[in-house]
Amino acid sequence: MNEVDVSVREVPPLLVIDLRGSVTGFADGAITGAYRAAAEKGARDLLLNFSGVDYVNSAGIAIIIAMLIEARKANQRLLVTGLSPHYEKIFNMMGLSEYAPVFESIEAATSWVARQ
Repeated sequence: MNEVDVSVREVPPLLVIDLRGSVTGFADGAITGAYRAAAEKGARDLLLNFSGVDYVNSAGIAIIIAMLIEARKANQRLLVTGLSPHYEKIFNMMGLSEYAPVFESIEAATSWVARQ
């Protein structure tokens, strides 16, 4: 069962991982596979785009945390955009935004990375 649709696209200097649907335990293979495919392209900065996501549960958060750990080990930065106010609050409460900065838009993330 796959409740999420995942695609990867280049928005230099980022690789954007677009998520649509529900981010739950069922999404693990699709999300992790997209992340690894993007990482293998040599991307240093990856942006998770949640603008098409309508639901994230604790298993979905666990997938994001595992991806963060993997990205840090690979010396990559994971950035986030498209969170609803509710999920942005959860990311902040859990401290995830300290490790994966949250941006208002793809453009804001792109310009932040360009300044780094």
